Amino acid sequence: MKKLLLLCTALIAAGCALADTSLSAYGTYWEADSSGQGAGLRLKKTFLGFGAVEARGGYVNFDDIETDMIPLDASINVRLPFMISPYAGVGAGYYFMDSDAGGMDDTSGVFAQIGVEATFLWIGALAEVRYYDLEENYFDGPSYNIGLLLKW
Repeated sequence: MKKLLLLCTALIAAGCALADTSLSAYGTYWEADSSGQGAGLRLKKTFLGFGAVEARGGYVNFDDIETDMIPLDASINVRLPFMISPYAGVGAGYYFMDSDAGGMDDTSGVFAQIGVEATFLWIGALAEVRYYDLEENYFDGPSYNIGLLLKW
């Protein structure tokens, strides 16, 4: 029993030692039936080097249809734990709409993403592509994000 308890304690300690947290600020270009530009913040927690969960909030403006979107989403990712780390993941979110055009309601949806982070000590950069499938089909399509991150 003592050996099992010691093993569990060692695994938890190793998981905490290999975990990191990062905060990113990024710019986004959303390419759907209408294109939009915006920015957002991402909070990410990495576990055991290979897995990560993240939460995001942002703002996207679609000028040509006079619509603003506030996306709030969460995702789970797998990654390779190197100085330059590729990753892939899936997630879901809720998207608040503010539109001068009628018929645009808040919506929810899912997405898949691939990206890469390059970090050196506690600073880095990220680039990623996401593909969205929202209930409001007008906004289905890819988005391209690029940003900076702080890691601790």
